[in-house]
Amino acid sequence: MSKELTLFDKALMGDFKIEDVYTNIERCKEISSELQILDVIDPTSRKIGLISELLYRVKNMPELHLIEVDEMNLTKPN
Repeated sequence: MSKELTLFDKALMGDFKIEDVYTNIERCKEISSELQILDVIDPTSRKIGLISELLYRVKNMPELHLIEVDEMNLTKPN
């Protein structure tokens, strides 16, 4: 009999299904509404799982990758 994975385990193993950017952002919003800043200081096991899932989802969202900015773009933005 296998043990059910926790949110933390799923984040470590990459076991979250990311369907599309809109569903992913919606889930990130749901998670963030459950978290408070002070949860980072003294988190419960549930909060650790939520923080792990949020980090996994954000790190695996290609739409959030930074666009490289070179020096020419800084001196002549348009």
